[in-house]
Formats: sequence, structure tokens, C-alpha cells
Amino acid sequence: MLKKTPKTMPELPEIETIKIFFKNLLIGQKIKEIEILSKKQFSQNKDEVLGRKIVDVCRFAKLLILKLDNKKVLVIHLKLSGQLVWTDKKSTEITLGHPVPKAGTILPSKTTRVIITFEKGKLFFNDLRKFGWIKIMTEKEICLVIKQLGVEPLSKDFSREKFFNILQSSRRAVKVLLMDQAKISGIGNIYANEALFEAKTDPKRPARELSKKEAELLREAIIKVLEKGIKYGGSSGKDELYIKPDGTKGEFQNYFKVYQRQGEPCKNCAGKVKRINLGGRGTFFCPNCQK
Repeated sequence: MLKKTPKTMPELPEIETIKIFFKNLLIGQKIKEIEILSKKQFSQNKDEVLGRKIVDVCRFAKLLILKLDNKKVLVIHLKLSGQLVWTDKKSTEITLGHPVPKAGTILPSKTTRVIITFEKGKLFFNDLRKFGWIKIMTEKEICLVIKQLGVEPLSKDFSREKFFNILQSSRRAVKVLLMDQAKISGIGNIYANEALFEAKTDPKRPARELSKKEAELLREAIIKVLEKGIKYGGSSGKDELYIKPDGTKGEFQNYFKVYQRQGEPCKNCAGKVKRINLGGRGTFFCPNCQK
């Protein structure tokens, strides 16, 4: 039986990388057309945003937010396998100079779900698994969505006291808690594993058992790995589904210390990286280093 390739969802660093790419590229551009190839991915009336100008490109947690000049926003969630691919070409069929994972070298492909045409280019939303979506919301509606999410770990609100209180409120395994978007938003499987290794914390430990000192070490590790993930343009894991909008890969996978490294030597000691399941997700850690 063939081994299944582990699936990785774009997390805060991947979406931040995409936001940075589009920040100056889209601001000031008008939406000329939207071609909806899958209504599941874009179920609303596109006429609400046609002709509207992009006034800002933002991100919160794993959400990419395109603010429009009519007080509405386009919210994009890539979920498990979504991709955003940009081209400045204007032809109906685009031939790329490089292949896109699960899409090929010609767009639109069989995984293309939505095509947004701007004045100076096209944005292809590809999604192999069809879990991702694009939604039109008012500014008030997106604010309500954000209020339901937890604190952002790269924000000023992610204080020592705030994080320690979050840990103290839960008996769950600390790794499971880190991935709870209602508590802390933006951390997924990759960066939870890497942060716990960086802090030398056993992912199985009940969150409330961490001392204040251990909590601070973990908080600092979370910030460190997220910032490093952004520095290297995100992580293109073994499934290679995440790409930057220009089609290139992120590079943070070259710096993984435990994620997807089961059976390999620990980078800190003579032990080996172990893989277990926690909360239904693959969890990677060094039993020698992480206590």
C-alpha cells in the first residue's frame, strides 16, 4: 500500500507571505471580471464587487482580506489545498514558465475554481480538495468573524499574561491547544510542532501544567518560528501544495527541526524524531529533548 503524503494547511506565515506579495500589486486596481468555475468556492453574487477598487490587502490569522472601496471585503480562506496564482498576462489561457503543483503549467486547470481579472493581471484560485472559499462580506461582518478567533501570536495582545492564562484554562495537550483557532489564531500543525521543539516542551503535556517560565519559553518560541516562517516565504511541505503567488515554493521546510522528520536524527541530540497522533493530527517531537 502506498503511503499517503501528509497534508499541510497554509498557516499564518504562508498567508502573510501572500499578503505581502499582493499588498502593492493589487491596491488601486479594479476588479474587471470574476469567473466562477465552482459555486461551492464562490457562492455569492459577483456583481456586488465588479468594478470595485482594492483599497487595502490585509490578513488576520489564516484569512486573506481584500478591502474594497464600497466598504465591503473579499475574504479568501485557502483551507487545506487552496492556491493563489498571479499572472500579468491577459489571455484566456495562460501558459506558465513553471508547473504549479496539482495544476500543471496551463491555467485554468482542472483544479481552478475561481478566476478574478484585474486591470493589470489575473488571480487564479486553485483548490484540489475544494474546501477553500472566497466570500463577500461587509466590514462589520468580517469584524464579527475576527472577534470569534483567538489572539494573534504576532500581535501586541499576545502578552505573557494572556498566553499563560490561555494555557491555565485548558487540560488538553498543549499542542492541541496551540492549534485551537478560538484560543490562538494562525498556528497550525507545522508551527505548533516546531515551536514546541524550540521550547523543549512535550506536545502531550496538559497545557495547564506548564509553569510561567515554561509558558514564556513557549511563547517566545512561537513568535520565533512564525517570524522565521515569514522570513523564508512559508513552508512547502511534502505535498508541495502551498506555493507563493508567483508559483515559487516557500523555503521554511528546509529549516524544519521535527515536522515530517520522523525516524530522522534529532538536530539537538543523539535521539530520533518520533511521530504520534494528537487531536487527529500528526505530531512530531524528540522524546529526549522535549519534556
